[in-house]
Amino acid sequence: MSNDIKSNQQRINTGASTTQAGSVIKNALKMAFGTMASRVLGLFREIFIAALFEKQITDSWAAAFRIPNLFRRLLGEGSLSVSFIPVFVDAHLDSEYRAKNLVNTMYTILLIILSVITVLGVMFPHAILSTVLDPSYVAQTEKYNLTVLMAQIMFLFVFFISSFAFFMGILNALGDFLLPAIAPTLWNLAMVISTVLPASWLFKQGDLSPYQGTQLAWGVVIGGVLQCGILVPSLYKKGYLPRLTLSFKNSDAGRVFRNMVPGLIGMGLLQFTTIVNLRFASSLAEGTISYTNYIDRLIELPLSLISVSLGTALLPSLSKLWSKNSRQEMAEQSRKYLELTLLIAIAAACGLNALAYPIVQLLFGRGRFTPEDVLITSQILQTYCWILIFSSAVRVLTPAYYAVKNTWFPAVISAFSLGIHLFLAPFLMGKYQVHGLMISTTATAAINMILLLLFYNFFIHQFNYRHYFLNVFKFSIVGLIVFNVAKIYYSVADFFPDGSLGRGMNLLLTMAITALMFVFVCRWMRIDLIEEILIKIRQRVLRRRN
Repeated sequence: MSNDIKSNQQRINTGASTTQAGSVIKNALKMAFGTMASRVLGLFREIFIAALFEKQITDSWAAAFRIPNLFRRLLGEGSLSVSFIPVFVDAHLDSEYRAKNLVNTMYTILLIILSVITVLGVMFPHAILSTVLDPSYVAQTEKYNLTVLMAQIMFLFVFFISSFAFFMGILNALGDFLLPAIAPTLWNLAMVISTVLPASWLFKQGDLSPYQGTQLAWGVVIGGVLQCGILVPSLYKKGYLPRLTLSFKNSDAGRVFRNMVPGLIGMGLLQFTTIVNLRFASSLAEGTISYTNYIDRLIELPLSLISVSLGTALLPSLSKLWSKNSRQEMAEQSRKYLELTLLIAIAAACGLNALAYPIVQLLFGRGRFTPEDVLITSQILQTYCWILIFSSAVRVLTPAYYAVKNTWFPAVISAFSLGIHLFLAPFLMGKYQVHGLMISTTATAAINMILLLLFYNFFIHQFNYRHYFLNVFKFSIVGLIVFNVAKIYYSVADFFPDGSLGRGMNLLLTMAITALMFVFVCRWMRIDLIEEILIKIRQRVLRRRN
């Protein structure tokens, strides 16, 4: 009888584990599908910006947007959500009343903080920009003044994007992933419209020169309002639309802030690398800020689809497992999805490296973006594409630490990595210019990943390193095959007509062949992770047909 009970319990646990794992993949796929539309629109935004605006304006736009975008990444993809969700999950499992009190207290405090940050940013942009930009950039008066004006406008975006991050955290914790993933599409749509909208429609012809390009900044703000606003009806329907409160004595809110402070430091230091890179890039030739911005967009596309979607979907699941004291299952799930993100990231990085020039040429090679710009940007992309692997791993490993409410250790690792970058980047830039900056950024991201992985056993639970490294070796072989198969683009280039249409047809054919080979090799090497994704996609398609 005892053996039967144990056997039944094992079946129940196995079934629960399978359901939990399937839920993570399902939610990650929802986010990936929603994110895809947003990222594609974002790519079109950058294509239009590169083609329609001269480098002085594109550098100003990229530099000015870096500060509010820091808050977007810090709060929208970082510490606010990962600190709030585990505590909210605990509160929601206990009682709805407790969960709603937490939401109301947190949002009231958040509104006060955001209002202060926004006002300071609008009133004192010089103090911020003169710190994060190289003196040689600040000395270019016309360019710097345009950067300041754009920054003042876009600081309004901080208020709305941070509110969106909080709303998204609530919905994700309640199991709603699709709408928050789709919401950024509205922001990118507003940006695309603002990019192609003639400046003469917004400003008088005589006043056009000082404001040329500021339509991009207004597009950021309008898009932020739309992105935040679309979540309000869903929150209201679920009964979790935040209300202002004068009662700040809330033990759950205190737990969130205790977790959030070291998390803000950790994520802040991790994201502060982008600000440090802005300072370094602004000391280089005109156009460097724009080039690195376009490359970031290219890398963010697969990065968002892989690790951000998976990491966001994983955090609530890991938090629930930790709350239930299912530590072994939590560790296995973390390893499994870390391996999944690395499998796709390694293949994507190898593909980007092999096809860097035709991708950049097809997307940006028109208008004011010259053939020389295409060559420079593609070379930088080949150097920088490997960061996709390490950033993906960090974004999936970090939620495991946050799920156990350890936000201080990732902060320490981020500080250590940033310190190395500050020392290494100037040395490498002296030899390799912008490529040195990219190498240093990639190297420090690798250090961050390695340290988070090494200390997993100590802070969370036993990690199956043997299984992990064996699979990473397999993934590297897959990546090598992807790299060589992608080279078919250059062998068949003569069979396609000249121009964007021919290059596009060749690139699509090459990507299709490479993707099929990727799936074939994964199956041949018995890598089951990709099979799970294919099954989920197939089930989703069949449900839509029915």
